[in-house]
Amino acid sequence: MILIALLNVNSTQVDVSNAVSIEPAWETWELTAYTDAPEENGGWTITASGAPFTDDQTLACPKSIPFGTEIEIDGVGVRTCHDRGGAIKGKRIDVFIRDTDEAQRFGRQKRKIRILGE
Repeated sequence: MILIALLNVNSTQVDVSNAVSIEPAWETWELTAYTDAPEENGGWTITASGAPFTDDQTLACPKSIPFGTEIEIDGVGVRTCHDRGGAIKGKRIDVFIRDTDEAQRFGRQKRKIRILGE
């Protein structure tokens, strides 16, 4: 009986040439900066995911965002979530900047971000 049902199924082609791709939405989040100094990271010298701190890549994200998720930050570029932080909750992320002076100049700011995915 199953064979008969399979033989009666029509194959339908779907035209996807006019399909619209959905871009992730931009949201306003609060950003701060941090360095790899052990005293800033509870003594840790690697990220919570086990990856090393990487210039122009590492982010500390809330637990709701899985490690490996790419996030685009307006004016900064695409970074990857590899770290956590006790104060990183809600709509807040921490941008890794190796140079302490540069991290302090970055300060606290609100920026548009969009979560691109893993």
